Amino acid sequence: MVATHRSIIAGAVMLVASAAGASADYYGGMKDAPVPMMQPASWYVRGDYSYAWQDAGGLNAAILPFDSFSVGDGWAVGGGIGHYFGRGVRGDVTYEWRGDTGVHGTGTFGTDFNFRSQVILANLYYDFRPYERFTPYIGVGLGAAYHSTSGGSITACGVCSTYDGGSNWSAAGALMAGFSLRIDRGGHVPVSIKDQPMAAEPGRLHLDVGYRFLYLGDVHTGGIVGSAVPTPGPRLDDLTAQEIRVGLRWDIR
Repeated sequence: MVATHRSIIAGAVMLVASAAGASADYYGGMKDAPVPMMQPASWYVRGDYSYAWQDAGGLNAAILPFDSFSVGDGWAVGGGIGHYFGRGVRGDVTYEWRGDTGVHGTGTFGTDFNFRSQVILANLYYDFRPYERFTPYIGVGLGAAYHSTSGGSITACGVCSTYDGGSNWSAAGALMAGFSLRIDRGGHVPVSIKDQPMAAEPGRLHLDVGYRFLYLGDVHTGGIVGSAVPTPGPRLDDLTAQEIRVGLRWDIR
């Protein structure tokens, strides 16, 4: 009877030990086994609206400057596609349409005309906290602007002449700073607990709010109508804009 009890006890001990070993192997395997991770988004699309306070380096008629001039405020809408490069770096290519803006010049000469622009930029950004809901950023952009002007009239010494509308390409560049706010649920990249990777639901929609300084180059009107010698119309030099921009960025895989 004693031998039987000892056999039962020994069997129970062996069973418990076996179960403990299996449990350790199971959890150890869970610890060591790779856990599938949710990959962060690689690409995004964006749409933006801008309101701009604009200025220029000068307004000239042929080679003579106007005594004073003003450039109206403007607006722009645009969109683009971008890529996340990692370590807080992302970039995109954007196109935007900038609405009609009025130019008024006075002095020895007087004139009024309108222009509108299309801008293509390649932009690069650095996100300071790329995995957080609130993310400050800075950026730089390089590209080109295409300007189109209306015709107008120019008054000099009591004589009024007209000029045609014109169009021209110019270099463009931008400096940016602002913040992004993730407005849907989820994280942006995989996270880990106790050094073990775990899948995170990716954030998809971001609100971008920022300031942009935009250089748009020169804006040329057409030539003076009926001039015996080809004479260019007014030219706006070194157009710049200081903008407040609001947009949405949607992450895609």
